[in-house]
Order: sequence, then C-alpha cells, then structure tokens
Amino acid sequence: MRTNLTVASLAARETWPMRNALISTCALLLWSATAVLAQDLGKPARMEAVLLGTGIPSPDPERAGASIAILLGEKLFIVDTGRGVTMRLAALKPRPSRIDAVFLTHLHSDHITGLPDLFATTWVMGRATPLELYGPAGVQQLAEGIKQLLAADVHIRRDLTEMLAPTGAEINSHVVQQGVVYDDGVTKVTAFAVDHEPVKPAFGYRFEARGRKIVISGDCRPTDNLIENAKAADVLIHEVYLPEYFDGVEKRQEVAARLKRYHSTPEQAAEVASKAGAKLLVFTHLVPPNRDGTILERASKHFSGKIVVGKDLMHF
Repeated sequence: MRTNLTVASLAARETWPMRNALISTCALLLWSATAVLAQDLGKPARMEAVLLGTGIPSPDPERAGASIAILLGEKLFIVDTGRGVTMRLAALKPRPSRIDAVFLTHLHSDHITGLPDLFATTWVMGRATPLELYGPAGVQQLAEGIKQLLAADVHIRRDLTEMLAPTGAEINSHVVQQGVVYDDGVTKVTAFAVDHEPVKPAFGYRFEARGRKIVISGDCRPTDNLIENAKAADVLIHEVYLPEYFDGVEKRQEVAARLKRYHSTPEQAAEVASKAGAKLLVFTHLVPPNRDGTILERASKHFSGKIVVGKDLMHF
C-alpha cells in the first residue's frame, strides 16, 4: 500500500512541472491573442463597399434592386435604394445600427423604390434622427412624396401607439451638384456628373476615407468626367449591359437604341477602368443578370486588372 502511494506520489510530482509548463504556455498564448485582438481593435476601420443589390427592373429572387453600402466602422452610407435594400441590410453581419446618409445617383424607379421601406423601417427600429437624403433635382419632391405616402402610419406610431421619436419621421433632403457634397472630417463624398441622358442630371459618387477610394459610376455611358473622377480608384463599381439583350427583348428598334445609348458595355466599362488606373473593377446592375462569363470575357480584353462580376452581399 505504501509502495503504491509512493509511486503515485512520485508520478504526481513528475507531472507537476509538465502541468505548470502547460499552464504557462496557455497563459502565454492567451496573452498573445489578447494583445493581437487589442491591436486589431485599435486600428482605424477600413472603408469597404458591399453590393446590397445588383439587379435591374425585372425582378430576380437572387438579386435585389440597385444599391450599394459604404461601411466605415459604425458609419453606413447607402448609394441608391432599389427594391429589397432593407432586407439586404438585415443580412449584414454585424447588422448596421445607423444610417449616416443616403445618396441617389438618379431618380429612375429601380433605384428608389426601396426608399420608403428603408425610411419607415429604420425609424420603427429606433432611428431617432432625420434621414439625410442626397440626390439630383427632384429629391425634395421625392422626400415629400414618401412622407405623404406614410403619413397615416407616422401619425399612428408617433402619436398613438409606440410614441416614436418625431425627428426620426423627417427627411432632410439635399440637392446635389457636382463637387464635394459630404465631408465629416473622415469621409469625403464627391458627386460627379455622368451621361445618362435623357435622365438629367445623373451622378456618380466618389468616397474617400483613410487612404482608400471607392468610386460608383451610377447608370451611364463612358465620359471623360467619369474617368477623371475614377482616377486611381481602389474599387470602381460600374454598371454594365450586353447590347444584344436589348435587341432581343425590345421589338421597337428605336427604343432599344435609346436604352443602349445610356448604358455601358463590358468593353466600355473596362476601358474606363483602364484609363482611370483603377485597381479593381466590379460590375453591378447587370443587364442581363445571368451572363457573367460573357461579361467577364469581353471586359478582360480591355482591362488587365482584377475584374469581378458582382453578386448581392459581396464585400470589397
């Protein structure tokens, strides 16, 4: 019995240094992981773009309407608000807790139909400040129309049931002209005119923050102004269409010709990216939405950089 105890005691004593070494190693690893995490948390947030919707007017369950989010830490900016934008925002992880501003490239229906939902839902979910809305001439009428559309609901939720913040039921509309339209000291947003005639004015937007530049073309054909404003972009997000699509779906040749005139082919968008010296070209607002290979093949002949045919919720 004593012998067994002695052997057991010796065995236990021999394991003590191993246990101590293991504990020390675990502590060191834990300290290192904590230090790295603290270091990462201390780094300034990196601006990134998220494709909230890459679709077109025809409904597609895989692609929400035209919309792009720009994220910078807790800050959230949205460019265009096509159908389903609120649902796509809900899919982001972590889910955004605020909206700093919404920017509209133009007032075509497929770029704005999600705006009433975005306005109402974010208010119901806690937004207590006015929605800051930037866009071309006509944006003020759009804001007033949304408020009229939701007037009954706002009255009930603000005055009778939830007693929601009255300020959250307001929209501050800002008419955009070419130039800097937003600057909070960290993020600068520049609007630039694009050619989407007869839709006029129409704009693209350039976001600059912490050494990164993200440029969104909006709906347009190539112009020198677009190229100039996309110079050295880290990410150029550009609309795209295949000419044969309009020829196939539109029986009236004159209508097909007008539609083709104010959009950009893969070749044209790639040339814009090449002339601008963009690092990454991302296609969105895909016309049609199921020809990724054709779009990529045609664009790659005119741009030697990386090209991505976008899908909803891709991050860049």
